[in-house]
Amino acid sequence: MRPLLAWAALALLLPAPRPQESVSVADALRRVRPQDPPPAGSTAALQAARNEVESFQVIVRAGPEPLKGVTAEAGDLKGPGVIPVRNVALFREHYVEVKKPSPKSKEGAGWYPDALIPLSAAKGAPFDVPAGTNQPLWVDVAVPKDAPPGEYAGTVTVSAGGRRVGAADVRLTVWDFALPDVPSMRSNFGSLGRRVAKGHKMDANAPELRALERRYAEAMAAHRLSPPIPGHLYPRSKPDGSVDPSETHAALKEWIETLRVNSFPLHLQGRDPAGKDRERNVKHLQSIWAYLKENGWEKMACVYVLDEPNDADAYEQVRQRAKLIHEAQPGIKVLCTEQPTPSKPEWGTLVGSVDIWVPLWPLFEEKSGAERLAAGEELWSYTALCQGAKGKDTPFWQLDFPLLNYRVPAWTSWRYGMTGLLYWTTVFWEKPEEIWTNPLTYRDAYNMEGALFYPGAGAGIDGPVSSMRLKAVRDGMEDYEYFRLLAEREGAEKARAKVMEIARSWTDWDADPSALLRARTEIGRRLVRTK
Repeated sequence: MRPLLAWAALALLLPAPRPQESVSVADALRRVRPQDPPPAGSTAALQAARNEVESFQVIVRAGPEPLKGVTAEAGDLKGPGVIPVRNVALFREHYVEVKKPSPKSKEGAGWYPDALIPLSAAKGAPFDVPAGTNQPLWVDVAVPKDAPPGEYAGTVTVSAGGRRVGAADVRLTVWDFALPDVPSMRSNFGSLGRRVAKGHKMDANAPELRALERRYAEAMAAHRLSPPIPGHLYPRSKPDGSVDPSETHAALKEWIETLRVNSFPLHLQGRDPAGKDRERNVKHLQSIWAYLKENGWEKMACVYVLDEPNDADAYEQVRQRAKLIHEAQPGIKVLCTEQPTPSKPEWGTLVGSVDIWVPLWPLFEEKSGAERLAAGEELWSYTALCQGAKGKDTPFWQLDFPLLNYRVPAWTSWRYGMTGLLYWTTVFWEKPEEIWTNPLTYRDAYNMEGALFYPGAGAGIDGPVSSMRLKAVRDGMEDYEYFRLLAEREGAEKARAKVMEIARSWTDWDADPSALLRARTEIGRRLVRTK
């Protein structure tokens, strides 16, 4: 046998080389499973505006022997100024197993990194990494509003049992423009209160629930979502329907300003608002509108008049309630989770009744949407479950779909002139005691439907634990600010053309995450050039 062939034959008989321990990096749109080959590079190259949070992942790989007592530490990022280490947050990614895929699942069964446990928490670190497996860490870098633009550098160092395993280098470009404090894209992501109480095994009337709910609201605001306004902060309604804000005003003002609220849902009074309770509602709407206007909050206000009307009676109910609202107090907008073209013509039209249209992604029609915008109305959108015709998938929001699905809707929204996003809740835990091990949250069929947070009680945290999916939503909301700035500087059509390179419709978008990241980088560079 020739020597070269002999060596080749011998190589086939020898066991494959065992992977060595390593520290590498991945971008924020990639999921790294336990047995995936680790990424090759160890340098995270980031770009961000001032007042933006940019993320990446550090992948810790154990070699032939397990890594014990692993922890990680970041340092200041230094450049034209200093981004202090307090602005760098480290999380351990918790794996959860999908055993039963959601309908239309793109990624199927298997282990998914998702919950982000702060390393500062008792159950965050130290941790162990089994031999030959990965343990990803998530890193958030919050760029201060006053950070000087330019190039910054820093390091995230990984240790095991006091021994240095490796390090990830961070190279951050801070662009010379800033994102606004209050998100430009409005949102309504449902209530917290009782569902949060359930997730933390707390009585819904417990006095400490308010502090816990506040922590969830703060987490929503940190991810550029408008937190719901708790019921106890609404002005007290008197028997005649008028409001008395004297006891709640200071706390409500603090909530709105501190948590950067951009949506103020109003509620109709009584069980029959357009009938026997009409006069009470007239008084209520007029009174609360005057209060909101006095404080400059009126543009945030709307009445979520009915959820998903889906028959002739529901359509008539929308029309009657909208008539009451418009007659009682012009200026208050009516929001409805419905598209302008009814599913059945015999239901009649809601045009003239609805001011803020919120179509389900697969039911959106470009022509009717453009007509409503031309009439001076607003378009939002929403998703729920995995609805839509076969072969016409939208970016479904379940765990077993790509992370890109949670980011690209902001792009599609801008493409169609949509100014708001609605999701029914962030805290739906049908079985809170199982959520850390069983991701089926809705009808035992949908993985993490309605659950962008995990109840922190399961990780020893008295508050929320964010998900990687929520981070992708946040990044999409930040992208939306880039589009707004680009439109201001280069015009709406140029901004829309750039966005449409990635998001062409609700059923057609570029599925390559790197394409979106490249497009965002190009927009950032254009914004710097046109400043």
